[in-house]
Amino acid sequence: MVKMVETEAECCKIVSEDVENAVVLEGSPGLGLIGNIVGWLLVEELNMKQIGHISSKYFPPLAVLYKGIAIHPFRIYSSEGIVLFLSDFIVPPNVTYDMANVIVEWMKKNNSKELITFNSMVVPQKNSGVAGAANSQEALQRLGDIDLPILPFGNLGGLSGTLLTKTASKNIPASCLFAEVLNQYPDPRAAAGVVNVLNTMLDIQVNADPLIKEAEEIEARLKELAKHVQGEPETPIYM
Repeated sequence: MVKMVETEAECCKIVSEDVENAVVLEGSPGLGLIGNIVGWLLVEELNMKQIGHISSKYFPPLAVLYKGIAIHPFRIYSSEGIVLFLSDFIVPPNVTYDMANVIVEWMKKNNSKELITFNSMVVPQKNSGVAGAANSQEALQRLGDIDLPILPFGNLGGLSGTLLTKTASKNIPASCLFAEVLNQYPDPRAAAGVVNVLNTMLDIQVNADPLIKEAEEIEARLKELAKHVQGEPETPIYM
């Protein structure tokens, strides 16, 4: 029987198996749902096993249905040296500090190699597709070594930002991958760009084609909707 270990902060608790010397990934919803989309693809493509979850009385009253089964909304997965923290809700601001603390404590206890978190940035027009930031000069150099554009200035809020500063205080290398998005709507094409960068960083081969296919389907539906709207007669205006 696998031993489940609890790691607890003031208002959050991790209940999971220990996985030592792993690369830790974090994905949670944000603009474009990048972290969520990337995380679910990794679970499917890498056949990741759920090894635990995070709980808190401050989480929204929520269960996620997956293939007909109700599962925890913030889960922990593992596969071949990779651990994924995956949330299906936006972590409330009043929980973010303790959430970051409990994740970093789990990483420290398990001698995790590094943290990579997923986020997004709204742009008027897509250019590079993906940019990065890090918690140290050494971690930043790693992004430069793969020719990833660096996001030089700005604010990084939420769990991603707090994780980067908390890992820095524990001397754990960490980086954040930002997908360029045009608005708040789900953007699987932008998420595919993050997957391709992750493949290079971790020397893995996650197939991003399902996301491209999904993006093409969404784009086709939007085009049809636009044609339909343009073809409708104008509604008269009454004064």
